[in-house]
Amino acid sequence: MKRARLNLGLLAVAVGLGVAVLVAQKKEPAGPPLTVFKPDAVTRIAIEHPGAPVIRLEKQNDKWQLVAPVIAEADEFEINGLIALADRETKSKLEGGSLKELNLDPPQFTLKLNDSVIGFGGVEPLEYHRYVKAGDSAWLIEDPPGPAMDKDYADLVSKNLFPPGSEIERIELPKLTLAKTPAGTWAVTPADPKATADAMQKLADGWKGARSMWNEMAQNAPAGGDKVKVTLSGGVSREFVVAAREPQLKLLRPDLGVTFVLSKALADELLKLPAPEAKHP
Repeated sequence: MKRARLNLGLLAVAVGLGVAVLVAQKKEPAGPPLTVFKPDAVTRIAIEHPGAPVIRLEKQNDKWQLVAPVIAEADEFEINGLIALADRETKSKLEGGSLKELNLDPPQFTLKLNDSVIGFGGVEPLEYHRYVKAGDSAWLIEDPPGPAMDKDYADLVSKNLFPPGSEIERIELPKLTLAKTPAGTWAVTPADPKATADAMQKLADGWKGARSMWNEMAQNAPAGGDKVKVTLSGGVSREFVVAAREPQLKLLRPDLGVTFVLSKALADELLKLPAPEAKHP
């Protein structure tokens, strides 16, 4: 009899624990999304910071382009972080209180996805959620990554030095020029004994696949900095200034006002012909 009572007691405890676990795992219902759009329906983005030029992006032929304040290919990874806010779940609606105290009147900056405007305020101090204003309501959301929404646009410029699939026709370096011949091979001027077919192709391939680790807004171009001009098929050319070789290779595009930061190891691969491989007896 005692064993039966003990078993019943243990069963009751187990059932109670099970209920407690279920209650603990029960999630609050999801709040409404920030906008009526799904991320893949967003085709226009605008970022506005007080006292700074408006940053505008557009989706053109399924590719994102920065269209203001400069024109450039956009970084798809950074754009995905922005458009993901379109249906970001709101955590809680803020009733009453002063929008001014939350830095929402006026907002610190605004993000416009198509025609939906999201104002960003301060950060809630306990769980570090962000105060935002969408429509006529104020909400808390998980704080999104910041760099893509900074007042400068460097992070939004594609990290690729050239659009994927581009073909290079000519590379003008400080001490040599590499040009594609009508036969599709490479020729170098001035003549250089290191300019084997493999060496020239390696140099051209290095530029074609060059990609920065991160981008920075450019400072003033260094006085006397080496200049590089790369011409693509169709005659479009891009000019760079070698802003630094250490601790990283930095290539400044004056037309964009953006510096591409690459690995220091790429300085030799991009700025001169590779040394011939040693021949073994």
